[in-house]
Amino acid sequence: MEITCDIAMDLVDIYTSGAASEETENAVREHLKTCKDCRSFFDSYRKNFDEQKKNQKKNKYIKVETSPYIADEILSESIKKLSKRMRTRRIISNTVGIVSIVMAVIFGIIDLVGSVRRKHAP
Repeated sequence: MEITCDIAMDLVDIYTSGAASEETENAVREHLKTCKDCRSFFDSYRKNFDEQKKNQKKNKYIKVETSPYIADEILSESIKKLSKRMRTRRIISNTVGIVSIVMAVIFGIIDLVGSVRRKHAP
């Protein structure tokens, strides 16, 4: 099976990671034998892939890469959650402030009424 450079580029991830089927691997290998540009790209990609794999083992964590669209969607959801949390905190803070002011006014009035009564008490 003969493939084009575009198809080979689409298969670089699964070929390099070893997840490709035997038929796909054979098709990519055949293409790489005849295409110098793709062979050069695949070699660079393989080195980068191997380096990342080595760093992952060294750091004992797995780096998960996602599509930028998925990352934007996750970021957007996180921003929405954070915005909602901040809005809730702002509402609570404002409510506590208003209640404090109302209570201060009430206690001020009670104190004023009490002092007036004390003055006029027989």
